[in-house]
Amino acid sequence: MPLHKITLKPGVNRENTRYTSEGGYYESDKVRFRQGTPEKIGGWARISAFTFLGVCRSLWNWVTLSYLNLLGVGTNLKFYIESGGRYRDITPIRAQVTLTNPFATVNLSTTVTVTDAALGYVNGDFVTFFGGTAVGGITILGEYQITYVTGTTYTITSATAATSTTTGGGTVYAVYQVNTGPAFTIPTIGWGSGNWGSGAWGFGETTLLNMRIWNQDNFGQDLLFGPRDGPLFLWNATIGVVPSDITITIASPGVVTSTLNLANLTAITLETTGALPTGLLVGTVYYVRFISSTTFNLSTSTTLSATLSGVTITGVAGQFSCTASSVGLAIGQSLVLSGTYGGTGSITGYTNPTTYFIVATNGSTTFTLSTTAGGSGVTTTAGTPTGITYTLSTIINTSGTQSGTHKISARGIALTVLNGASSVPLTQSNFLISDASRFTLCFGTNDFGSTVFDPMLIRWSDQESYLEWAPAITNQAGSIRLSHGSQIVTALQSRQEILVLTDSTVYSLQYLGPPYVWGTQLLADNISIAGPNAIALASGITFWMGIDKFYKYDGRVQTLRCDLRQYIFNDINPQQSAQIFASTSEGFNEVWFFYCSASSITIDRYVIYNYVEDIWMYGNMARTAWLDSGLREYPVAATYSNNIVNHEFGVDDNVSGTPVAIEASITSSQFDIGDGHNMAFVWRMLPDLTFRGSTNGTTPSLTMQLLPLQNSGSGYNNPRSVGGTSSTAEQTVTATQTYPIDLDTFTGQVNIRVRGRQMSMKIASNTLGTQWQLGSPRIDFRPDGRR
Repeated sequence: MPLHKITLKPGVNRENTRYTSEGGYYESDKVRFRQGTPEKIGGWARISAFTFLGVCRSLWNWVTLSYLNLLGVGTNLKFYIESGGRYRDITPIRAQVTLTNPFATVNLSTTVTVTDAALGYVNGDFVTFFGGTAVGGITILGEYQITYVTGTTYTITSATAATSTTTGGGTVYAVYQVNTGPAFTIPTIGWGSGNWGSGAWGFGETTLLNMRIWNQDNFGQDLLFGPRDGPLFLWNATIGVVPSDITITIASPGVVTSTLNLANLTAITLETTGALPTGLLVGTVYYVRFISSTTFNLSTSTTLSATLSGVTITGVAGQFSCTASSVGLAIGQSLVLSGTYGGTGSITGYTNPTTYFIVATNGSTTFTLSTTAGGSGVTTTAGTPTGITYTLSTIINTSGTQSGTHKISARGIALTVLNGASSVPLTQSNFLISDASRFTLCFGTNDFGSTVFDPMLIRWSDQESYLEWAPAITNQAGSIRLSHGSQIVTALQSRQEILVLTDSTVYSLQYLGPPYVWGTQLLADNISIAGPNAIALASGITFWMGIDKFYKYDGRVQTLRCDLRQYIFNDINPQQSAQIFASTSEGFNEVWFFYCSASSITIDRYVIYNYVEDIWMYGNMARTAWLDSGLREYPVAATYSNNIVNHEFGVDDNVSGTPVAIEASITSSQFDIGDGHNMAFVWRMLPDLTFRGSTNGTTPSLTMQLLPLQNSGSGYNNPRSVGGTSSTAEQTVTATQTYPIDLDTFTGQVNIRVRGRQMSMKIASNTLGTQWQLGSPRIDFRPDGRR
């Protein structure tokens, strides 16, 4: 018989049986198609040996005015900015609390119990302790992760074991970062887990605790970011990714000297390796009061002064209380008392006017006054004075001593406390910065003047602002509520519009200009989307994964034809749909979708759609986020090894720093002679392939295998070969000359002995340095009877 050339159509199709799909491919793993023929995908390598904490679900790339190429990395535990391969922690601060003797130790144990009645912390949160004294033979300083919360206490783990069972620590400053979130969706069942009145009586209802997903976008060179269903924060590029050294002069008011040129009223927080002067606290937001380009005072408010009201004297030693101050109370502030003293109580030594200094605070309503900064409280008796005006200066006075190196923190700061902030949304399900006139838009948020979260509300700031959200005749801030669906799932900026997807509809959001500013148009109803990150834009077309099929939008919403629909949606974990994410590999005209298989709670599968050739591929790969940015040479992805890798880099798996061979394979559908009237005996195969792209100095190789069957229901023959020694009928094809001499010179033919009515062909590789592309191999066979 003459040689038979095997030329198969591109793409993988599993919508029918292996035999019905004759002439194509049925299985694949880490293989793509180029000009109609399969090839192994490119390799990947970590960008550096550094790692981050948590599981990354969000990546964003931008370049600052000083040409820093930065990558925002949002994990379930922290938020980082990657620069030069290092992951810089810019996780915002949630709260700063002053504690007294909070630590309890147990002899020979590394577990330390911390008491904090302020609450707000959850398991897994991070807290940094400053000040304090040794307790139980150990010193609790620096950052710790909370390991177990119960009531008003939690535990942390010390690096060394305690030498006694005791309590103490003195005055300790605890700085809490924003709450952490789950690494994946957590089903909860039982009392309190569902909505009141839902489900049948006596049966627990299953609800889902959403995993942590960060939203992020750059506004110029600065970064806006925030957790899904949480507030927005700003990272200021002027401060940078690394905390900036400062010098603090103890004085009234305190003077800060920095190398940064900060604008007046810039919001900053401080950190230290030792102790700040009295009057300043780590984690508290301060505002720069400009003196010169690099020298400034600090204040607790954007206003210079405020008048306290509702002031009473609560006891001896200068203890007072007041109605909560709009500008906050802080150690080091000066308070001028003026007027003729009347009413009850007394302040020893008071004359009209007298300047006092706050030397202690407890929350926003109680404080202690002294006649000197850092001094002892004045002598008082309890009562309610009358005739006195209390003028609080927000400029910070410093006193006492200091130690260590002080820095301006690089951490993000809440938009709500920035100078000029007006009615900033309290929470958001998603947000983005529009290319049209640069608006900041929040999707799923609270309305102006309300604290109630509306999952169908869209709000936008004034043009060229992320701080002005209060609608007025003089600005373009506003809002609009969508009517179809129950919640906004995601939004994506397209060519001349913003696509907004609810759980059942697609809207187009377009800039109209005043007075309406933004308007919506319903594009499609009765659709679905698997999760907030399950959408990508490629070549001007939007693609997304629904709960049971794929969609695309190219001017109209359409179901995307998929040759793998049954395979994907019959083996997927719907409870982990929030983990699904989509991205692109523009260099290969591909959209990638990653998801969890039915038995997995972590991402372990991917599916690729080539939108130019209209074909599909699939395989196994564990990634948690992906970004194909034109600002970087390679697509980048986040791994479960807590690092970022460059994709299409080399030909091997180098996540760990030690290259490992990538297992890649593709298997054809079944083919036969005619319609299988006769059995076929195949005795040799002539490969057609190239090893171009393989690593210099290696001898690349792959295996070629024919898988024979008696009929569609018989299963593969066992052994595969007939009268031979190979139980698999697997033969190796190797380049015969070492790269780069000639990668088109390889094993010319392989001898095999297989017999079957129909067969599949499998190509596989698992050797370091190997890259390959398959052509049209040929087989030599003869008819060999009917049974």
